[in-house]
Amino acid sequence: MMIKLSTPTDTLNIKEIREIIKLSAKWCTENFGVNNRRHKPFTIQIRKYAIKRDRYGEFDAMNNTITIYYGTCNNVKLIIQTLIHEYTHYMQPIRTAYVRLYKEHGYDNHPMEIEAREMENMYYSKTFKYVKNNI
Repeated sequence: MMIKLSTPTDTLNIKEIREIIKLSAKWCTENFGVNNRRHKPFTIQIRKYAIKRDRYGEFDAMNNTITIYYGTCNNVKLIIQTLIHEYTHYMQPIRTAYVRLYKEHGYDNHPMEIEAREMENMYYSKTFKYVKNNI
């Protein structure tokens, strides 16, 4: 399969989308490590859309689950960026600090959201290179 960052997700089948997400998660695990504070390994769910259709993904700290909404992510770059963003949340102390910081800073200025956006922008090209070489 030939993919580019600009490849539209609606031209990919679910098997190809799963493979991109799986390889992106593998890259994150190999390069960022795992969160040893969590008692079970993270899982990834792949859904077409969220109930609120403006979401690309989310991390559920209670269930240790990353969900990617590929119908909202309109290209490969956005899928990879979303996975990195949510993986960053998986590594953060979400359960103990997120709500408190949200009350102080809101969403756009939330330190954990800023870090997640920075991580996705710093690492999407390296992750894509890994995906492309292993797909």
